[in-house]
Amino acid sequence: MKAIKGLLLFGILTLIVSACFNPPEFGLVPEIDFENIYFREAKGVGERDSLVLTISFRDGNGDLGLSSTQIDEPYHDINYYLANNGVITPIGKITEYTNLPQFVNVPPGATGKLVSVRTPEDPDYAGVVPPYTDSFSSCTFYTYTSVYVNERDIDIFDETYNIDTILSVQGLPKVYVLLDTFYYQRNPDYANIDVEFWVKESNGYTLFDWEKEFCTISFNQRFPVLTEKSGPLEGDLQYAIVTSGLKSIFSIKTMKLRVKIRDRSLNVSNIIETPEFTLDKIKK
Repeated sequence: MKAIKGLLLFGILTLIVSACFNPPEFGLVPEIDFENIYFREAKGVGERDSLVLTISFRDGNGDLGLSSTQIDEPYHDINYYLANNGVITPIGKITEYTNLPQFVNVPPGATGKLVSVRTPEDPDYAGVVPPYTDSFSSCTFYTYTSVYVNERDIDIFDETYNIDTILSVQGLPKVYVLLDTFYYQRNPDYANIDVEFWVKESNGYTLFDWEKEFCTISFNQRFPVLTEKSGPLEGDLQYAIVTSGLKSIFSIKTMKLRVKIRDRSLNVSNIIETPEFTLDKIKK
């Protein structure tokens, strides 16, 4: 079974921003309902399968969607961790300079060293941090990457870390670029639509974990800002998962999706389920 590369496409259908004197009354927590789902199989070499989901939504103040520039906390993609006295503490990411990747964002007063592939070797962290096995088996919680650290946060690493580069510009703090294998967890608030694939087995439904199966991202992703205005908002959101291999993975299996969305205030909607289906039965 080969790894999957996915392309996610969004379309906003029948978007309604109420501007009348008697606007509908919706709660500040978004609400969603299932509307439709269909499958379109790739017809030739180089084409991709498409699984297209449509949901309806209602939200009291319309703060739905995230722009591509909203990547600082609390909308950053992953958390790194500091290890201190047997406890690990998550730290996010922040943009320090527009011409550099994001830096780790160390809160004032936070202490400890960045959790790396070496941390589980310390008995104090047995059972706290999972051991590293290999780059594939451990890819959902360890990543070999560059981490940018501001000079003021120099205490979060020591000589055991690989310092790849030190950037220095007169009048500005030094920037330390660490190239190492770090422990991380995905930040759930980076995405604003969460989609789970559930497959029917003999003993009930089982979650199909894309990250564990293919060492890749899940289909929890982002849809764009729906309106710049504040006020009641309702409409349909179409979410197209365009990828190769859907038919080869799921074949004739019965499955369903579970879906929720999140607004910019981090309010999480109700969870909806699609009716159960096979790809052939919803083929279009």
